Amino acid sequence: MNLKRILFFSILLCNTIGFAQNFNVEELGKAKLVNVSGGASANGVFYSGNAAREPFTYFLNGNINVNVAGLYNIPFSFSYTNQKFGYNKPTLMNRLSIHPSYKWITGHIGDVSMTFSPYTLAGHQFTGLGVDLTPQGKFKISAMYGRLVRSSEYDAINTELVPTYKRMGYGFKTQYALEKINLGLTFFKARDEINSLDIPIPFELGVSPKENAAISFETSFKLFKKLQILTEFANSAITEDTRAEGNTKAKNVASLFVNSNPTTTSYKAMKGQLVYPAGKGTLGLGYERVDPNYRTLGGYYFNNDLENITVNASQTLYKDKLSLNLNLGLQKDNLDKQKQSQMKRLVSSISADFRANQKLNFNINYSNFQSYTNSRNQFDYINQTNQYEYLDTLNFRQVNQNAALTVNYLLKNDKKQKQAFNATFSMQDAVNQQEGKTIAGGSSTYYNTGLSYIIGYPQRDLNLTASFNSTIGKLDTSDNLILGPTIGATKLFYDKKLNTSFSTSYNTSFNNGDKVNDIFNIRLNGSYIYMQKHNFGVNCITLFSSSQTVRNNDLTATLSYTYSFDKIKLRPKRVEEKPAVTANETLDNILKISSQDVVLEGTKSEIITKLEQLQNDLKPLPDEQLEKLNKELNTARMALEDKEFKEKVLDYLDVYNSSKETITQYNSVLSDVIQKLNREITAKDQNIEQVYTTAIGRVNTDKMHGINSEDAKDKVAYNKYLKLVERSNTAEKQLVNHRWMMREFAMLSKLPQNELQNNESIAAFSKMEINTFFDLNNNKKPTEEISKQLEEKMIPFYHQLAVERAVNDSIELNH
Repeated sequence: MNLKRILFFSILLCNTIGFAQNFNVEELGKAKLVNVSGGASANGVFYSGNAAREPFTYFLNGNINVNVAGLYNIPFSFSYTNQKFGYNKPTLMNRLSIHPSYKWITGHIGDVSMTFSPYTLAGHQFTGLGVDLTPQGKFKISAMYGRLVRSSEYDAINTELVPTYKRMGYGFKTQYALEKINLGLTFFKARDEINSLDIPIPFELGVSPKENAAISFETSFKLFKKLQILTEFANSAITEDTRAEGNTKAKNVASLFVNSNPTTTSYKAMKGQLVYPAGKGTLGLGYERVDPNYRTLGGYYFNNDLENITVNASQTLYKDKLSLNLNLGLQKDNLDKQKQSQMKRLVSSISADFRANQKLNFNINYSNFQSYTNSRNQFDYINQTNQYEYLDTLNFRQVNQNAALTVNYLLKNDKKQKQAFNATFSMQDAVNQQEGKTIAGGSSTYYNTGLSYIIGYPQRDLNLTASFNSTIGKLDTSDNLILGPTIGATKLFYDKKLNTSFSTSYNTSFNNGDKVNDIFNIRLNGSYIYMQKHNFGVNCITLFSSSQTVRNNDLTATLSYTYSFDKIKLRPKRVEEKPAVTANETLDNILKISSQDVVLEGTKSEIITKLEQLQNDLKPLPDEQLEKLNKELNTARMALEDKEFKEKVLDYLDVYNSSKETITQYNSVLSDVIQKLNREITAKDQNIEQVYTTAIGRVNTDKMHGINSEDAKDKVAYNKYLKLVERSNTAEKQLVNHRWMMREFAMLSKLPQNELQNNESIAAFSKMEINTFFDLNNNKKPTEEISKQLEEKMIPFYHQLAVERAVNDSIELNH
């Protein structure tokens, strides 16, 4: 075992030994020694009612970043509560995490989670250490070590609680980018400590100390310049009971890293994908195969015993108004032929987003791929008494089928009034699971409907809402129906520093046609921002529920306080009304939004117009980025509230600034390539002219020059003369094309980088190559490699232009 650990850390050391970073002492004097930013919050929840809850609970949360000398970032977060969940949970609710970073080094300390691969370490929380090393270059590495599960003793009183051994784990992920292929290796190891429990566990519970090792190999590369291929192969070996005696021979690579015994099993998983750009979208082919019972100790849930073959496509149509995403495939299980029957089914997922105009938007999606979700009924949210109510919920469902339709319609949007209508319909077919085990009778199908209407009065800072929701549940043993309306209002006071809201809901439920209960609730909320850093909040909800046998009255009040080290963004102050042409008419609020070097000021419509202008000036732009920008811009158009509008505009600017930065890099690289080609073409001009003058000189001095083919008596000599003429014509075309390209590149070399895209030829070339540049840049390819690819593409592109446009050009001898 010690030898295996030495091997693991030797591999890790070899992968990291090439990285060194010089410390720039000069930076110390250029920034404050310590800068602190972030915030902290405290919440107290008071409860009075019949539920088994404590009368008072509190929650403390914080997210703080300490910057040292402008070089080191040390962010950390914490949470603490006195809420008791009635048992000793294997995963702590009180957490502390720190994420210090320096340039390309990021650490993770405390209660954190990392994901290496969906087949190895897949988001499992651990208490320990982690690191991400992402230097500029070809190599990247991540590593972790810590406690995955804390020990939990057997409780003879609460027998429904499953005891757990203390589980420790470690692992790493490496990625290396070669010239034409990217390679990745992931390793994960976890083991339960036998001596971590003092109380013996009854045999009938089936709890045993386990050990697991998982390895994953990844590759990605391109064929024919556009076809992208991605593959992953994983192997997981699990020893179900490390106490079992006896040794077995290792069956796969992962088995070499565990102490094999008769309870050791090995599983495989593989996945491949082909992606090819087509039009304004992509075409793809995928294959996935996961052995029955495949799992690791680095994840909570795994889809296994399946084989998928899928075809996928995405496309944007009708002037970017319609976005389609489609996945079709064949899925089957019972791969080891151990089940009595095999399931084969056609699996598919489709999503469509259609923007008919600036007011009407449709979204449709359907999927029958299997997935996991922590599912909650929509009325759980409507009747929820506080935000911490479902922290200990483990109601995971394996979703087999879901569909949804959403319609948004902006009825009115002027200076005095805004109206919007929203309709949502969804269906979900699921299997109820608790901690990975299917509950008897847990199969269910739910149909949800939600209708809402919003009317806003911007000049009064007032919004009114009305909605109606219903849920129909088809279970193995019964049919359920829950329905009811909700009305609410929000109002801002004191220059929008005080935000108040009121809502009330009523819902009634039926089981097999018989009425079960009625629930009526009233909510009051208020928040106040003081001196831009302090946010005080109060939330009260009173809930009345009644059934045939029980009546309950609950009151929950939550007091909250948030302190921000950075300024809390205030809502824009109301602009005073100005007289206009029409009496009693007022203008929209004047908003000011800034992000990096973009500063926007004006009404919503004016800001949207400015964003459209900014986007039009963003050239060249890949189709995928254009689709993202249009989607974010449409979302901003649909926003009714000033606050929501600002948030959506900032989301848009995040995508815009990222695209602008990459385009600036592209133009810089493009300019360097143009300068280089200009020098090379100019240097070759004399040689190409000399080839032409030599060829034309041989033609003019040949004895057959000036003689017609009919008059030529020496046919052999005349044929040699014709070959000289042919070579002369070829040399002439070469020089004509060369001179045209030389003039073009001489002109381009004098243009500033920000004006290159105004040139028609450069714009056409960039439209062809910008997608490739974004891909290479996202994959962190070296600038030299990107420049070389652009140069190889630009030479034949401009040569073809020369062939087409320099047909009638004359030749002047310069040398």
